[in-house]
Amino acid sequence: MTAHIVAFPAFSTFPPATRRSIIEAFAARYGRLVGAVAGLTILLGILRSLTSGVLNMVTSPYGLTWTAAIVLGLGIAAFEAIRISPTVGKLIATSDAGQIEALDDRLASYGKIHLGGFLVIFSLMIAMRFGY
Repeated sequence: MTAHIVAFPAFSTFPPATRRSIIEAFAARYGRLVGAVAGLTILLGILRSLTSGVLNMVTSPYGLTWTAAIVLGLGIAAFEAIRISPTVGKLIATSDAGQIEALDDRLASYGKIHLGGFLVIFSLMIAMRFGY
């Protein structure tokens, strides 16, 4: 989320060739870190809920909210792997200024989708805190 709100907009102020180099350096560390943190967060959320007995109340409002949050979380992780990561890879691989601009715009669009999904998950987590 920070990458889409802070880093990528800041990178867009640089010329295309410089932007590509910065994103390449950023992605080298970001990709490994985000994959591990996202996977661990989803796994711990599932384990925490399972140990608190969510499977006994799957048809309750809390259980349905939990199911929606898990499905959406996995969907966002898949979106990152299927759309965002390959686009960053293409951006790193190109040196054409026009293509860098186009891929940067695509990343901005994907970032909005990613952020929107996160905000929905966050809202679901708040709802679960209050029993929904």
